Amino acid sequence: MRAIYAVFFVILLLFSCAKVTEEERAKRAQEHYKEGMAKFKEEDYGDAAWEFNEALKYMDYLTPKQVERARFYLAKSYYLDEEYVDAIIALEDYIFYYPNLRSTEEAFYMLVDSYIKVSPDPYRDQEYTWKAIQKAKEFLARFPHSPYAKKVKDLIEKAYRKIAKHHLLIAKFYEDYGYPYSASLRYKDVLINFADYIDEREVVYRYIKNLLNTDKQAKRQKETLSDMIENLQKKLSEAKTEEERKAIKRRINFLRGEIRRWEEIVQRSIKEGREAINKYAEVYGKDKRYEKLLKILREKYGKAEAR
Repeated sequence: MRAIYAVFFVILLLFSCAKVTEEERAKRAQEHYKEGMAKFKEEDYGDAAWEFNEALKYMDYLTPKQVERARFYLAKSYYLDEEYVDAIIALEDYIFYYPNLRSTEEAFYMLVDSYIKVSPDPYRDQEYTWKAIQKAKEFLARFPHSPYAKKVKDLIEKAYRKIAKHHLLIAKFYEDYGYPYSASLRYKDVLINFADYIDEREVVYRYIKNLLNTDKQAKRQKETLSDMIENLQKKLSEAKTEEERKAIKRRINFLRGEIRRWEEIVQRSIKEGREAINKYAEVYGKDKRYEKLLKILREKYGKAEAR
């Protein structure tokens, strides 16, 4: 009999606790939600975010409107508190669940800006900057007449300038470390893809200058290739089988082909550089940069004029 009473008592206790827990959950949901709103109005965004997070743990006890508001102000609290990584997560979540509300436009703007804010300086990878551009274009496609459209367009401009600077830094790195041909390719890419976001005249000048100095990189490459060929020729004399000799010869022929390729690159670069100098004069005039380019031509190739 005692065992039966004990089981009954435990069941009653559990039922009672469950009932209290339900009431407590509902109470906590409302308290955290109201406190979150109060903290947000006080501009205490860190505490507001904490309160909204707690409220959303009990979202079953909030109204649908309260859940939507809690999610929005949680994301906005992170954004205003400059916790941009957390803001991105919360904003992506909000936009997913509420794609067509008036607040969605503001959330989308904050999301684009947050991606810009978390993207690193131009010296490092620009994955997040490209993500910001992608999101910004998505925003403009969905909300072309939004009051935030102008701000989003400005963010796109900012993002492209940052990416352009990233590519210019890479080009400058190649230029400074003695790889002028590689630098010229980078500068050319910037001119093609980011002309509106750079000092075009300066980049054109650097592009031409590095084209004319391609022979420096070619010389280094050819010396390296020649050393490799010399080592392979030694191995060829030591080869024990015909198959081994054929493999070495194929490698030697390939490397010789690479030497010829670099010789062709130099000739193409000189030709392209001369043509670009003439175009520079037509577009920008015969300024100091033009004179410097002509000087390189005279010193390296014995030509006083580009033509």
